[in-house]
Amino acid sequence: MERTASRRVVVIGSINVDEVVGVAELPAPGETVHGRERATGLGGKGANQAVAAAVAGGEVAFVGAVGADERGAAALAQLTGYGVDTSMVATLDGTASGRALVLLSEAGENEIIVIGGANQALDDRILSRDVLRSAAVMVLQGEVAPSVNRAALRLAAELGVRAVVNLAPVQDLGAGLAGADPLVVNEIEAGQLIGAGLGTVQDVADAAPRLRELARSVLVTLGAAGAVLITAEAVDHVPAPHPERVRDTTGAGDALVGVLAAALAQGFELRAAVERAVAAASLSVAEVGAAASYEAFRGRLG
Repeated sequence: MERTASRRVVVIGSINVDEVVGVAELPAPGETVHGRERATGLGGKGANQAVAAAVAGGEVAFVGAVGADERGAAALAQLTGYGVDTSMVATLDGTASGRALVLLSEAGENEIIVIGGANQALDDRILSRDVLRSAAVMVLQGEVAPSVNRAALRLAAELGVRAVVNLAPVQDLGAGLAGADPLVVNEIEAGQLIGAGLGTVQDVADAAPRLRELARSVLVTLGAAGAVLITAEAVDHVPAPHPERVRDTTGAGDALVGVLAAALAQGFELRAAVERAVAAASLSVAEVGAAASYEAFRGRLG
């Protein structure tokens, strides 16, 4: 296992406060159902991934924005409590912190509405060479403006920093996306990128020639079926361990991305990093919440 000069992970992305409501079953369009408040806690894909990387032993710094409100202060306190460096997070006056409304069924399935707030007010002026100078890996997601992610990809390429890009939701990142190593998407997002319907391991394997054109490497996540890693040399299915129980799948994808980034920064080869990340995602579904569920894999990844 080769070691990089730096093990630092820099996450550029979103910070939300998640408000989780439990329901027996997710409602159909137009249906009214009874719910019960389950939890309020740290969320946002960027924050979740930063916490996952930190829980997995990574040295993690965060670049993002919150509003000058109680939600933002609480989110920063929680990130700091997990060991994430928040010194590069901006606090914006006159803008509310991001929040997400999560419907969680008894079967562990979810529907999520994201209100971007300060995350959407973030602009590329927050980026500088100093942000990434000491990074081994940079992590991006689709919950901030595309202009921020495009600028971050240009800067990473200039400085030789590995870019892990979780294109969720999908956005146009132009030619910079080709530098992602890997690009991480679920089967729906992968299908959106190539204009095809993908649902199974075989679907993804069949689409590998087109997906391979998007980035240096591509990781397509498939929930309980694990993930498919596509590189220039191979197409590998990485199966997911069977979880002990499934209580909440909300943060599983972000657990995977964060642990993947930490493993790459620690010097793991890509396939080994993916195996570690898939295992973490499977462990995370046993607990309720996003970032809060990552204690399920602390110290259990070997």
